[in-house]
Amino acid sequence: MPSSVSPARYSNLQIGLHWAIALLFTFNYFVSDGMGRALRVFSETGAISTLTARAHIVAGITLLLLMVARLVVRMRHGAPGVPAGHSGLIELAATWGHRALYLLLFALPVAGLVAWFGGVKIAGEAHEIMVNITLALIAGHISAALFHQFYLKDNLLQRMRPNKG
Repeated sequence: MPSSVSPARYSNLQIGLHWAIALLFTFNYFVSDGMGRALRVFSETGAISTLTARAHIVAGITLLLLMVARLVVRMRHGAPGVPAGHSGLIELAATWGHRALYLLLFALPVAGLVAWFGGVKIAGEAHEIMVNITLALIAGHISAALFHQFYLKDNLLQRMRPNKG
């Protein structure tokens, strides 16, 4: 269990997992075109018809596994809190924004897998909706990081720089 004191920064492992997950999500977003067609072929023939579909599935499964690892690491090592001197509203927004991102980054690949291998159409529709919600949350996450760095000037982004040594 994490100690009651929040670490000052994220560990190198947490930083690596953050960026690996961000890259996988981005990759899957850009290779998602044609997944509906590939799913129809798969449901009719049992064959994954394109390399893009295979890559999307593998990346989604990898993202899910990395999210499990990320949650375990966060539970063991904790995460930095909101910098001192900020309002309760900023802390509340940060807490719920991160919770929503974590939830969706788990639910998205699960819904995709249920749609793909379970043939559950509504899971595929939920998967598509969750992608759009996740994109909005990511935009908010990036905006908040930039707001902290350049408006509040609290050096929040330093916590995501790799530790030396």
